[in-house]
Amino acid sequence: MNFLILLTEGIGLRNFFMTRFLSLLCGEGEVVIWHALPEQIVHVHDHPAADRLRWQSMPEHHEGQLPFLFRRAKLIAQLYWQNEAGTEMVLKRTTLRGKGVYKLRNRLAEAIGRACGRSHNQILWLDDMHARAVRQSRYFVDFLKFLSFERPDVVFCTHQRSPLAVPAMLAARQLGIPTATFIYSWDNLPKGRMAVHADYFLVWSQHMKDEMRNYYPDVPEERIFVTGTPQFEHYFNSALFEPREKFLPSYGLDPSRPVVCFSGDDLDTSPHDPQYLADLAEALKPLPLSERPQILFRRCPTDAGNRYRPVLEKHPEIANVEPQWLILTNNDWSKVIPTQDDVKLLVNTVAHSDAVINVGSTMAVDFAILNKPAIYLAYNPSGWKANDGWSIEQIYRFPHFNPMQHFEPVAWCRSKEELCAVVIQSLRDPQCRAENRRAWVEFLAQTPLDQASNRCVEALVRISQKT
Repeated sequence: MNFLILLTEGIGLRNFFMTRFLSLLCGEGEVVIWHALPEQIVHVHDHPAADRLRWQSMPEHHEGQLPFLFRRAKLIAQLYWQNEAGTEMVLKRTTLRGKGVYKLRNRLAEAIGRACGRSHNQILWLDDMHARAVRQSRYFVDFLKFLSFERPDVVFCTHQRSPLAVPAMLAARQLGIPTATFIYSWDNLPKGRMAVHADYFLVWSQHMKDEMRNYYPDVPEERIFVTGTPQFEHYFNSALFEPREKFLPSYGLDPSRPVVCFSGDDLDTSPHDPQYLADLAEALKPLPLSERPQILFRRCPTDAGNRYRPVLEKHPEIANVEPQWLILTNNDWSKVIPTQDDVKLLVNTVAHSDAVINVGSTMAVDFAILNKPAIYLAYNPSGWKANDGWSIEQIYRFPHFNPMQHFEPVAWCRSKEELCAVVIQSLRDPQCRAENRRAWVEFLAQTPLDQASNRCVEALVRISQKT
């Protein structure tokens, strides 16, 4: 069997190149990696299966105005058609501005999206118009030529939101080659029509499969595979763990005292994260040193700016544990490259922190996997203004938070004055929500979590055999 993997963004490396997935897939046949990464960061020899892989750069291409117009329109139409609790927040977050022709294009896409959001058939029409616009582009023939020569048994896209993958997936479909894509994150499906539409879909859980059936009723149930996500497999690899007595002192932390991890979000999700971090430091400072939890800070890997610098300079007691990602462009998930060093760093950060605190981050899931408590910040910080276009209430109205009301897996801090008490309570009684966390994790991702790569490979083998 021949497998072709589409790797258009660096974050796909974390799930499928830094886990057992690639080695398992190579055991089933030949693997070609068709990528859009800079050549200098393609670490071919860093993977154990490097001698069984072939890397090939994608043709240079940029999304044209017409493909962009229909892609945006179908995303917006999908949101209007969904019309569920929290959709208005997604629409607000996806609004694009611009100047001149770009402003007109964005407004036209929104107008078409609103007009076509009345029925699912109109959205399918936009899907078809988007595909036609891409097929008429000058670069499309290059994708046809490459796939005509390679003729893989299946084309697998590692991220369903990437516009760069669209011509490859459409070329495969035109040639009769089965296509599959992976739903990258727990919050992706409610965010509107995906850029990449495939023949088959790999999803995290039965819940995500139900979401697929709800948002994409045109996709037959048998074409959706519940695989889980490989991103959590690292927590079951004992070789990655360091002793607490080694890891914490390397960042100036005392292993005999509790550690609270403050994990930052991206700038759009939580623009006030520096203030929250300062609030945490100031809330804990009055405690006697022997009782005071230490703070380990891990910023969002895409947030490589200097917005935390004043807080870190004012509070040198905060241990700043820098993510080990290669940053090509700040605050752009498509231009950041995870590394194997960061996988180990993240595993030990979670293993040796006693709790995590943040604004609605998936890091709560990482901590839940190792049965560690999480705290979600749920108050507007000092300096916040009601007219600045952001509020904490808006964040937790996003649709992917709706199931949390049933599971209650995290503690909530609803004011700066509560911070110290909520943190101390979470540290003193870490098992308080243990069953809630376990149920939440099982709801979000297929178990056993450490077998996700196996299930992904099994799904691709089954798909390739359907031809």
